[in-house]
Amino acid sequence: MLRGVRQLSLFALLAACSNSLTPQIAAGSDLSGFETARITINGQEFEVWLARTPTQRAQGFMNATAEQLAPLEDGTPRGMLFVFQAEFFLSFFMRNTFVPLDLAYAAADGTIFETHNLIPLNEDPVVAGQPALFAFEAIDGTFFDHGIVAGAQIVIPPGTLD
Repeated sequence: MLRGVRQLSLFALLAACSNSLTPQIAAGSDLSGFETARITINGQEFEVWLARTPTQRAQGFMNATAEQLAPLEDGTPRGMLFVFQAEFFLSFFMRNTFVPLDLAYAAADGTIFETHNLIPLNEDPVVAGQPALFAFEAIDGTFFDHGIVAGAQIVIPPGTLD
């Protein structure tokens, strides 16, 4: 009898979890609270969501769909620029993130010093090799398509981060 109760309890727990997550995943991430801006890397303009607060940085692209991250109708690629108050050894992982992403860490002057490919749902931390002020994420393949490698410069228009 106890075994049957355990199995039923586990089944109920799994059903509750899957039912509560499914609508959120299907709907995507609520990015409406993020400011957007245009930045340039290697001469390519990007439309980015700005993750400036601790809550926004914690949310990132969790639950985002590939459709949300797809380029705009005019072909402008999209991404998220994480902005910190000071340089730190940043660490990112892919909790509740279902779309593969490219990640770049950049110094205070906008110079990208390393890039990574992030695997959906992988919670192994990807730690920056040196202190970074910015992290930039875009859908997987974006960096390859636009030649974004270490040494590339993120250009943020004056006044964007004021």
